[in-house]
Amino acid sequence: MAVLVFGSLNLDLVTYANKLPTMGQTVIGEKLLRFPGGKGFNQAIAAKRSGAEVVMIGCLGGDSDGDFLFDILKSEKIEAKFITRSSVQTGIAVIDVAQSGENRIVIIPGANNELVFSDEILSNNPGANVALAQLEVPLVEVEKFIIKCKAAGKITILNPAPIQILSEQLLKNTDYLIANETEGSFLAGQQAEQLSKDEAIAIAKQLQKTGASKVIITLGANGSIYLDQSKQIYTPAFKVNAVDTTAAGDSFCGAFATAISEGIDIEAALKFASAAGAITATRAGAVPSLPSKQEILSMIASVE
Repeated sequence: MAVLVFGSLNLDLVTYANKLPTMGQTVIGEKLLRFPGGKGFNQAIAAKRSGAEVVMIGCLGGDSDGDFLFDILKSEKIEAKFITRSSVQTGIAVIDVAQSGENRIVIIPGANNELVFSDEILSNNPGANVALAQLEVPLVEVEKFIIKCKAAGKITILNPAPIQILSEQLLKNTDYLIANETEGSFLAGQQAEQLSKDEAIAIAKQLQKTGASKVIITLGANGSIYLDQSKQIYTPAFKVNAVDTTAAGDSFCGAFATAISEGIDIEAALKFASAAGAITATRAGAVPSLPSKQEILSMIASVE
């Protein structure tokens, strides 16, 4: 079994400072680092390192940044036959990280906007049983990917980030919708950056009415809420000292996709994903922070 990941590949330019500047303010930073990133790339590597075979579908520029990211795909042993190249520059993300671990991100999509879904993706990957997507690539192409994968019998997972208005058709073809507090609130027609457990449950119920059958709301250090038609599960977060939360959500999504592809029950899948996200938050950078399957299992074992 394998996971298809349809999404973005970026070069992350990460600045570190004691605190993030407010509007019009200048602060002195500590350092600037370059990392591979992009929500699609992060989630693909998270899924691979956590145990899945992964096929990445994305678009890179024909520049040195694109070459750099393509080489990392190969070194991670991720199938890259559906990576296309464009004359547009490779996507860039500028990420500011505070000492507290909080971050702020600006994305220049570049070649990610050139990504197009092809039916060849499905015909060449009959063994893949899970399809995972995010929203840093054209929404119309994400819709095609999710709807076609659902029709082909694959389990579909959508991480609706960055925030966009989603069609009812897209939501109805999504088996698992994984949203953080801000994303979930937006999709439910509300505006909140932090939710209590009860508020997250209410948001999840509202999203079910719009078409999403299984909803996961991640609550950062407060864990996550899962809701389907028959049950509700609260998964507490693993307690860690956060250094950089940049890819914690992507780590959660990739590890969750791996667990689902392996047929693991939902409670264990949520715990597996939560452990992956927690480990990621303790390390700097996006891709360098994503844990291995053994690290995830060790984290789980440490609290059982």
